[in-house]
Amino acid sequence: MVFMNKYLIATHGELAKGIQSTIELFAGQGQPISYVSAYTDETKELGDELYNFFDKLNIEDSAVIFTDLYGGSVNQKVSVMASEHKNIFIIAGFNLPVILETVLSQEKITQSFIESVIKKGKDNLKLVQLQSDFSENDQDFFD
Repeated sequence: MVFMNKYLIATHGELAKGIQSTIELFAGQGQPISYVSAYTDETKELGDELYNFFDKLNIEDSAVIFTDLYGGSVNQKVSVMASEHKNIFIIAGFNLPVILETVLSQEKITQSFIESVIKKGKDNLKLVQLQSDFSENDQDFFD
């Protein structure tokens, strides 16, 4: 059986839909990513939507699940359901570079890979220093 990396982005509200739009802009459509926008539609139960994702995983698949808030209700529900599976990694409090690096990778997902991606994600958080004396003669804004 061939392994496949699968991904789930599960968030409170419509954040997952916004992330979907941005990922498709950078990575294209057709990525093996599922999206769950929790608590936005009274007819959809979070547990049912998560079950649909987990039910489609094969024994050899690896999955990375991104949740918006560590300890939030979505993260808690995902964690409980993921505990019954192997090869599942959960990243809470994601940012766009973390998702893009993960979903664009062609290698099998491992603990070491996830730790590396999280470190890079942390390194991508920057305070942009604005220069009050910036002039058009300056060569590069990002120096």
